[in-house]
Amino acid sequence: MGREVPETYEQKREKIQAFNLTSDLFAGKVFEDLAACQELCQILMQNPDLRLKDVKTQYTIRNLERHSAQLDILAEAVNGSLINVELQMYKEKSPLRRTRYYTSCIDMSILDKGKDYQELPYVTILYITKGDFIGGRKGFYQIKRTAEGKAAAAVELDNGVCEKYFNLKYTTGSKKINELLRYLKKSDPFYHTEVFPRIVERVNFYKVQKKGVDIMCEIADKIRQEGKKEGREEGRIEGKTEAVLELLAELGKIPSRIVQQVRQETDLDVLSRWLRCAASASDLTEFEARM
Repeated sequence: MGREVPETYEQKREKIQAFNLTSDLFAGKVFEDLAACQELCQILMQNPDLRLKDVKTQYTIRNLERHSAQLDILAEAVNGSLINVELQMYKEKSPLRRTRYYTSCIDMSILDKGKDYQELPYVTILYITKGDFIGGRKGFYQIKRTAEGKAAAAVELDNGVCEKYFNLKYTTGSKKINELLRYLKKSDPFYHTEVFPRIVERVNFYKVQKKGVDIMCEIADKIRQEGKKEGREEGRIEGKTEAVLELLAELGKIPSRIVQQVRQETDLDVLSRWLRCAASASDLTEFEARM
């Protein structure tokens, strides 16, 4: 078997030219830079005075008993407020509920026991999608909470959460935001602008400069390998799950709570044990007791 020939710089560079800032992988590397993320947030929030002190990309808020949340970008401003930027380029079934859950995860992760709810920081959600899922034929929407009653004017309520939704299909009322959203799709490393020069500089680093190209290729290769491994793992999990449910179906109508518990399990050892239980149990009650 011949020795594998190392890729040249030109080959590596060519491989990553398709990356743009709508990709979680590429955006995560570009916006982990504080200055680049600050430009992004300043433009989308239309606040040139905004200053960030910390930023995390691909940040996971783990929940051992429930669904964990992986935030594309979580930034903290110098005044303590938080900004969550989400880039969702695939069609999302429930984007508004995703926002609701992500916000609750952020709150749960930062409010210490015994602290007052007043100490929750202000959270801004900047949600960027490919299409206009809201349907108003606009490129930008801001959600406002209001209380309506008998009074002529509705009362606006501020719960400390600001939701801003952008899409790449339509334009907004801001030239700077429009320029930025267009750039997310193309991410030209040689683009010239005075609006977000640091973002372009970071794109150039990862798409053109040898050190950045090497970093991107290494990350992309690692993710591809992990994806193959995860695919094989998912296949084994799905196979065991279906095998358990098939055996249980022979014992009678499976209660929905058992179906849900089996389908949510991802530990192969647990599924293997349940498979043995399903094969030897005399009825569903016995199986559930042995789970």
